[in-house]
Amino acid sequence: IDEANLTERQEFIIRTRAQGYTITEQALELHLSIDQVNKDIAALKKIYDVVAKESDILPPRKKNKRELYKSI
Repeated sequence: IDEANLTERQEFIIRTRAQGYTITEQALELHLSIDQVNKDIAALKKIYDVVAKESDILPPRKKNKRELYKSI
């Protein structure tokens, strides 16, 4: 989170997703539309991809369900 220089809202979205919040729950708590939360998530994925290239600890992001379930 520190390396990506995220906003408070972006950090909230990441932390609450990790805690199991749904997108609807996040939107309600942030007083945003579901579409806006989805846009923020898409932006976070782009930020992750950039930061992961420079990081020694972040793995490349899984880009589709096939890649995601292949590692299980």
